[in-house]
Amino acid sequence: MKKTPTAEIISVGNELLIGHTLDTNSHWIAKRFTRFGWTLQRITVLRDSLPAIKDGVTGALRRKPDLLITLGGLGPTHDDMTLKGVALALDKRLVLNPDAFVMVKTRYSALEASTGLTRFRRKLATLPEGAEPLPNPVGTAPGVMIKIGATRLVSLPGVPSEMKAMFTGSVTPMLRASKRRAPEEVAIGLVGIIESALAPALDRTRRAFPGLYFKSHPRGREGGVRSLIQLHIYSVDPESHEKLDNAITYLLRELSKSSILARKSPEKPENNLWKAKTARKPRRPW
Repeated sequence: MKKTPTAEIISVGNELLIGHTLDTNSHWIAKRFTRFGWTLQRITVLRDSLPAIKDGVTGALRRKPDLLITLGGLGPTHDDMTLKGVALALDKRLVLNPDAFVMVKTRYSALEASTGLTRFRRKLATLPEGAEPLPNPVGTAPGVMIKIGATRLVSLPGVPSEMKAMFTGSVTPMLRASKRRAPEEVAIGLVGIIESALAPALDRTRRAFPGLYFKSHPRGREGGVRSLIQLHIYSVDPESHEKLDNAITYLLRELSKSSILARKSPEKPENNLWKAKTARKPRRPW
């Protein structure tokens, strides 16, 4: 069986770690990886610090993901240091990239009458040696792609509109080229049962269907008037799609057994009778 391609994300920015900015970029990208059948193994958030970025990139490359994405820190200011940290991790020099320079100059010429490139603007075109610039159709800072062994490293801006445009234009074709099948998901709404009462039946079902991933999400609070659990079942193995219906049937049968026991044991209020509603989420074309 062909190995599922893997990825990691490194988000860089003090604003993410002091609670000023929510990392919506990683969330948005994670959904794309899932829909293209990739496995996102880790999301790391780092400060604007050269040692932190160097160590983060070095550690990620040691794990050898197929794709490593860094987010943020490509701008002209003093705290935009992602590419310098990447260069340190790769033991490469930062050099003015001619193709990136043309991208930056062309972009600023469209924004201003004067196309003078200060050292701060030239910084946008200064990349790790051997890197390839990626076009930025929205902003001024090019992205960066560089191959390190089996890993392709891609650096994108942290501004969401720029990141999304560049991801769609430059990264999506890489994901699509892997021709992986997106996981299938089934959602079940269970009314009248609390998570601790669901756990035994869920554990038996999980062991009976090892190719599936089960995740329960309690809604409301235990002991409330109308307890609700959203249970999501994913196929995490390309060969396990057909098991979803069987897993649902198995789980509902196990819960029915628990309900029968609850009628015989009224002193256990956590075993209240329950109702289930199932919905299958369609795959989205990308």
